[in-house]
Amino acid sequence: MSALFRLQRILREVFDDPSLTIADDFSMQSYPDWDSVATVHIVLAAEEEFKMRFTTDEVAGIRSVADVRRAVEARGA
Repeated sequence: MSALFRLQRILREVFDDPSLTIADDFSMQSYPDWDSVATVHIVLAAEEEFKMRFTTDEVAGIRSVADVRRAVEARGA
C-alpha cells in the first residue's frame, strides 16, 4: 500500500471527510480546514501509521501532503 494512499486515509479521518481525495499538492493553502492543530493531528497519526517520528524541523516545515510524504519515505516507510 503506497504512502500516499495511507496518508489519504489519515487526512480523511483528521478532516472527517470520507470522500477526500489528496495528491502531493494538497496543502494548507488549498484546504482551509488545514491549520496548525490539524497538522499536529496529521503528524501524530502518521507517526503511528508509519511507526516513525518526525523531527521538530520536519513538523515545522509541513505545509502539504508532499512534505509529509517526503519525510515518511525518507525513512523507508
